[in-house]
Amino acid sequence: MSTKGLSIRDLPYDVRILVYEAILANHLCVNQNRQPSNNHIRILHTCRQIFYEAHALFHKYISLRNDWEVDHYLAYLDSEPKAAHIVRWADVANDGRILESTLGQIGPASRLYLVLAKFISLEKVRVFNVRHHYPHTTSRRYQLNFEGAMFPAAKGLRPLLQAYELYLDPFTRANPFQTIPSSHIRSLRLSGDCHFKKLPLPALRHLTIRGVTSNTFDQIRFNTSFPNCQLDSFIHAQGHRLGFEIRNIHLESLLEGPGSSLRKLVLLGSSRLSSTTIASCLRSLPTLEYFALSLVTVNELRENFILALGPSLQVLKLQITHAWYAVPLFEEERIICDTIEERILLRHLPHKVVHVSFHSQLMAEHGRQDRWRNIATAQHISLKIGPWEDEEET
Repeated sequence: MSTKGLSIRDLPYDVRILVYEAILANHLCVNQNRQPSNNHIRILHTCRQIFYEAHALFHKYISLRNDWEVDHYLAYLDSEPKAAHIVRWADVANDGRILESTLGQIGPASRLYLVLAKFISLEKVRVFNVRHHYPHTTSRRYQLNFEGAMFPAAKGLRPLLQAYELYLDPFTRANPFQTIPSSHIRSLRLSGDCHFKKLPLPALRHLTIRGVTSNTFDQIRFNTSFPNCQLDSFIHAQGHRLGFEIRNIHLESLLEGPGSSLRKLVLLGSSRLSSTTIASCLRSLPTLEYFALSLVTVNELRENFILALGPSLQVLKLQITHAWYAVPLFEEERIICDTIEERILLRHLPHKVVHVSFHSQLMAEHGRQDRWRNIATAQHISLKIGPWEDEEET
């Protein structure tokens, strides 16, 4: 790991640790629900110094994408049983099948549960679909039990997870917290055919809902379904044509309950929210620091919600498009563009990041795009003009 005579060994120890953390963080990024691999371990074989400095950090994470990897890791734990004790974060592919015989249940089809039972210090689990190498079974009878396949109720203690995240295909059924305790969960991500019921989540601070195709959230009200938590961030993305669409009543119940003190709010692909509700929401969030909105207009954009943004805002991401069956609302968008320039770009406020995407003809009017770039350079603002939604981490 050297370039033109410069080696990582020439960096101070504290900087080297930051480099290792950045390498691991980049490796852990999820793209299109694809589970990361264990290739991060390869860097440990670069040299002895990197091994001794980074192995404790890198071995806190493990990814098990299929039963072949599960079996190999179980064999590894037979020779290195203490390795399981340092794992804090696991990405796993869950088959979800519980085998049955004429006498009753046999157990999970996958041996993944045996590995998870050894992770006594586990804090974070991200669950994915199995893509290949499905568990081989001789039984033809089985039932689906999403959590029971990972943490069988009668087979040992369940971990007190702090983060539980589902990266599931749209029609993979999941019933969270059937066997996993919810009392310590700080970060929760829901996706797939997720059936969620009211339960205590007193520690919850971060909630993400993306591509949930069940009708559970159509009936839900956040102030009654999440009554005892105080969220710092809320992220919603429809994620699928049949995914849950957030409506005015959902956003209002969020602000009345767990989202009354949000510092980060992300709403992607929203076509059922009115501009009036968005503005009212922003007025009630004076401490909001991060606001990302991808809005699909249908027949109204009456209220200029940019005027409702508070002074604490540091990141603004806004994208406005129109539904294929609707006409673009150029005049209303033009007013919003003018307000962004006057209230966001030209003012000496703590805005550090601004990403915007409007209809191209609006950005071309009177040299608006070039003018904004010049203002951003002078004001030391990170400005991006163009689509940004696909880059937003959800």
